[in-house]
Amino acid sequence: MHFVRPEFFDVIVPEWMPGSKRTVTLVSGGIEVAGALLVANRRTRKLGALVCILTFIGVYPANIQSAISGGTDEAPAPFNSPAAAWARLPLQLPMIRWAYRVYQDQR
Repeated sequence: MHFVRPEFFDVIVPEWMPGSKRTVTLVSGGIEVAGALLVANRRTRKLGALVCILTFIGVYPANIQSAISGGTDEAPAPFNSPAAAWARLPLQLPMIRWAYRVYQDQR
């Protein structure tokens, strides 16, 4: 979705991030795709899991910004509400845990 509807992500990029919001959106989308491709390949799965961990942690400030800003107006209902933005924050934690488990399993 970073490449199909980048405006959705642009609005939650924190002001303090370097570069344009669109550049941050596109780069973060590219990193997410790279992480997924790396996890999908058994030989690169451990590196992919690490990329995913760092990505999930790296995009967390945008999710916090979305919650503080009261949601994302560009999102379809009910995902545009402040409640949805705040509910999304703890959902990152199981994704980080999943990626960490994949990382550990690839010894």
